[in-house]
Amino acid sequence: MLSADQIERARTDPLSFRHAVGRGAGASHDQARAWLSRHRSSGALNDVGPAVFVYRIESSDQIATGIIAEVALDAYGSGRIKPHEATLAKTEAKMARYMRSTRIYGNPVTLAHRPDPGISAAIVAETQRAPDLRFTTADGSVHSLWSVEGEAAGRLCSGFRESLYVIDGHHRLAAAETVGSEEGGSRRFIPAGLFSTDELGVRSFFRCVTDPTIDLAALLERLGEEHLLERVEDEAMPRERLEFGVTAGDEHFRLRLDPGREPSDSSAALDVSLLQDLVLGPMLGIRNPRKDRRLRFVADTPTDRPAARDCTISFLPFPVSVDDVVVAADERRTMPPKSTWFAPKLPSGLVMRAREPRGGSSPEDEGS
Repeated sequence: MLSADQIERARTDPLSFRHAVGRGAGASHDQARAWLSRHRSSGALNDVGPAVFVYRIESSDQIATGIIAEVALDAYGSGRIKPHEATLAKTEAKMARYMRSTRIYGNPVTLAHRPDPGISAAIVAETQRAPDLRFTTADGSVHSLWSVEGEAAGRLCSGFRESLYVIDGHHRLAAAETVGSEEGGSRRFIPAGLFSTDELGVRSFFRCVTDPTIDLAALLERLGEEHLLERVEDEAMPRERLEFGVTAGDEHFRLRLDPGREPSDSSAALDVSLLQDLVLGPMLGIRNPRKDRRLRFVADTPTDRPAARDCTISFLPFPVSVDDVVVAADERRTMPPKSTWFAPKLPSGLVMRAREPRGGSSPEDEGS
């Protein structure tokens, strides 16, 4: 989520959790503990007792408020925390190695819940006072946290009776559940940000194809024959379902798929699925979007969008709705890879839980 310059500066920042502890497959346990101990001593990190946080992030185009708490990994294993994407074994294994090595959870997952008046009222009540912590990060976002303890924390947590939906962190959850099952112990929890679905913003990912052998003229001709293809002056943003922005070389188009070819099955009717089934697969030979090296996914954000122009051809779908994601998860359907780009994104190192060592816990490993 940072610019190239911000990423470079973070690499040499001793306070950067991502670059000091989360690099590669993770620092060693001794390195991670030394980093944690050093910044506890300096006051950069503060321990808290049993608590949850009301959390607000304010960016240039969104304000979202939810809570940060620990969620039980058993709820993920039993299906009460519902995914909508399949995980890649390679990525999941890398995450598990990281968790075994560092023994610190410092990258909260993001979960959604259906709107609930009781939860909303409790959050509003807590935000009537000044936040306990407020700061601005390198990308300009303003973060505020209100610590909630005791009976107030219990009441807030007791409001979460329904299912939760994975928004960001499918691989982290799956890996944490695997590691937790291997090691047992009493701390089978992972930090998470929980937001009502009406607090979430959603964007798309460009389907960006790089292949110098593509005959763009022939491809555009075929797209125009089978669907509606309109040349436009500037980069086209899709305005509704079945519509895509297309950039081919220096030319821009608006593509509208033939509605007569839309299947009745709700999962296959997603725009990202239709693009795969009607264009990427039959016209470009991309049969497996998870593995084809010609295809990459570029987030539709101001900082990432320029990268899509470097592709041979790119397609920008109309965003999937939050309701589409919830319905897919409830029906235990798997959505195509990179169907959604959700905001807010919780920064690495915002909250941390030091996990108990293998074989049991000790006082110094409790704290967050």
